[in-house]
Amino acid sequence: MQNQRERDLEMGSLKKGFPGVIPLDDFYNEVQTIDNFIKAINENVRTIEDLHIRSLDLASNEESAQNSRALDKIISDTRLRLIDTKNRLRAMEANNMKIGASADAQIRKNRHAALKTKFMDSLRSYQNVEIKYKEKYRQMMERQIRIVNPSATDEEIEAALDNGQGGVFAQAIVNSNRTTEARNVYRAVQDRHDDIMKIEKTIIELSNLFQEMQLLVEAQDEVVHQIETQIGEAVIHTGQADKELGGAVNNATSARKKRWCILITVIILIIAIALVIYFQVR
Repeated sequence: MQNQRERDLEMGSLKKGFPGVIPLDDFYNEVQTIDNFIKAINENVRTIEDLHIRSLDLASNEESAQNSRALDKIISDTRLRLIDTKNRLRAMEANNMKIGASADAQIRKNRHAALKTKFMDSLRSYQNVEIKYKEKYRQMMERQIRIVNPSATDEEIEAALDNGQGGVFAQAIVNSNRTTEARNVYRAVQDRHDDIMKIEKTIIELSNLFQEMQLLVEAQDEVVHQIETQIGEAVIHTGQADKELGGAVNNATSARKKRWCILITVIILIIAIALVIYFQVR
């Protein structure tokens, strides 16, 4: 079940959101915040991988337990960071949808798209790490089982890997010289089985989160298409207005030319009539 902080994060950014279209300076601050979150997630993923590597090399039960607790802690922290980053991206997306075809719409769209890409890359990286070490844990468990019970069948080994069943160890315990070794391996296999169960849970969570971001990308593409359509229509209308304005200017110029021609013609006629009258009088 989710703890209180996880529930708060799930509702937090979406519940508050942004009351209106935030100023561009505030938008850039939020971009920087999300970018820092993604960097922290990537650092956590590298630490998780290091802890997985260490877990494969540990022989002591006490050290293994300490490593497991550290792994649980950072996985929990990473889960919360992923939820918070997802919610911030969704809130930013909702805010961008309020802008329409404003002057800075393209700037905001590009920044948001870049953050989504970085976040999804982080999800892929984390998922790849978990899938990789899930397989390594299974390989290590299989080697340990075959050491204490070389006669174990493939079906018995699969049962131990998938269900943590100890049937394959019962045969090894029958041999007195392998009793202690078999019991130690059995405990180690159970621990690794628990680790695999945690990894599978994380992989499912990452897959669900990745699907949510994919849906967000599709929704964003639709919004972008609408904005581009609006901008295209605005450009068309502007072009038509320019043509109409150009036609009006041409008409006005033509009218002025006609008035000047008429005026000049009238002046010439007046002069001609005056000359005729002058010569008649003389």
